[in-house]
Amino acid sequence: MTSTFTTPFARALIVLALCAATGCRGDSAPKVALAHTSSLDTTRAMQGAHALLGPAAKAQLDTGNTLYRRKEYPEALAHYKSAGELAPQHAAPLFGVYMVARATHDSVMAEGALAGIRKRNGPLPTPAHSLRDSALDQMHANLRKGRE
Repeated sequence: MTSTFTTPFARALIVLALCAATGCRGDSAPKVALAHTSSLDTTRAMQGAHALLGPAAKAQLDTGNTLYRRKEYPEALAHYKSAGELAPQHAAPLFGVYMVARATHDSVMAEGALAGIRKRNGPLPTPAHSLRDSALDQMHANLRKGRE
């Protein structure tokens, strides 16, 4: 009878868990402290973001969200676009457009919405503790060898 921990898959999971627990990684990326924010800071940030929207744009966005939850995608899209026209500096309406695009499998619209989000928010920062593609490729290769 084979022990649960002697299968190749179980061994690979244990190795991955140990690497994650001990912080071993394939590169020498510096450790960066995570930002510590209070719930009050988060609430203030949300209030500031909503203030940028304005009441008319917020109403359009909320209506779009309600219609999206009802799966009334064309109507939701119209409200998200209206919110985007009322608050062109804000990315929230574009997130709504992106959600509708994903729900309707419209990859062109989804890419356009993401491009607009990136334009407003700037490029996403690289995570401090991410694995390089070569390290991931090596882990996948090791996992495949263990299954053979």
